[in-house]
Amino acid sequence: MSEINYQDRVQALANALKAAGVAAYVGTRQASLHYLYGAFMPWRGAVIVTAQGTCEVVYWAMDASRVKQEGAGFPLHTFTFSDFPSQIASRLQDLSADRGTIGLDLSHPGAAQVAPGMLTAHEYFQIQEALPHAKLINGVDYIDDLMLIKSPAEIELLRHAARVSDIGFRAGYDAITEGVTENHVAGAIESAIRDHGSVWSWAITGGTEVGSGLRTGYHLGVTQQATEKKIQKNEFVILDLHPMLDLYLADTAVPVFYGTPNAAQQRLIDCWEEVADTMLESLKPGRKIADCAMQGYDIFKKHDLADYGLPVFGHGLGTCARTRPFINMRSTDVVQENMVVALGTHLYHPEIGGMRLEYPVLIGPHGSEPLVDTPAKVHIKKD
Repeated sequence: MSEINYQDRVQALANALKAAGVAAYVGTRQASLHYLYGAFMPWRGAVIVTAQGTCEVVYWAMDASRVKQEGAGFPLHTFTFSDFPSQIASRLQDLSADRGTIGLDLSHPGAAQVAPGMLTAHEYFQIQEALPHAKLINGVDYIDDLMLIKSPAEIELLRHAARVSDIGFRAGYDAITEGVTENHVAGAIESAIRDHGSVWSWAITGGTEVGSGLRTGYHLGVTQQATEKKIQKNEFVILDLHPMLDLYLADTAVPVFYGTPNAAQQRLIDCWEEVADTMLESLKPGRKIADCAMQGYDIFKKHDLADYGLPVFGHGLGTCARTRPFINMRSTDVVQENMVVALGTHLYHPEIGGMRLEYPVLIGPHGSEPLVDTPAKVHIKKD
């Protein structure tokens, strides 16, 4: 795999801060920590970048020795107990960045989910109290603007993670048979992706998700943690994989139908596949993402299934999956070449079942280029 120059990333961010008149950015999200420091950092931490190009890290002491050894080499300071905000403030003071505008990881406007690591209200108020001469603002876009467009090295890493998710999907598909539990199928997926380099199933909702039968059809429901429910014939099965390799994520969910669909199930399949095809076709450079999302939702309406289809169609992929672009009708982003997204299509009918697509794609010069080999369709398994 190509090496990543973390100093170049820091300098690019510093240039953006300087142009905006911002003294420093304090990133506490997993996305920022992984992107700028290059080590797996699941605990509380912050990466501080100043407009002058200085980068320092604050991290929980109980995991700091590993992170320091595995990371990009910028100075690392530790904290214990609840001293995280005071340590951030202290570092900003020592870097002479405590009297200007400081961008913090506070929120993603328009996104329902809170990205892992966003600053808490209590931490915000503590930093504000410790830095009375600073102006604290939401700074997520300073780093997200950089992470939005992927470098060749990042695309290589994301392609690798996606191909491992192909292997996991095939293992899950092969494990589906009458009477096996969802947990068994999830275990087969986990074994396959771990054997091929995944070190963490990153989803905070359920890790490797497997749902079957009516558990696939919770109204507007996007979470099916694997359970001891036994899979039966003639029902939908959702396989949702979240491998991480070299800090880069895949997010791959492709539905299976085990058996032969009846008329009601086939109606859902026909609608879902048309929406999925429409979304894959819609993402072309220069188009407004909100318009792409509306185009997909119009297909749900065409099939008279808008009450069961979600008006959200995916999100960005990189060192986190809670990053722009958020593919919904409130997005202000425009499709750009070298974005990488987990393209989504969600249709859940409580009485019938449901399907989920989360599909890693690269935006090329002419539109979506899947990073996986698994087709974006309902996979029928007869035996």
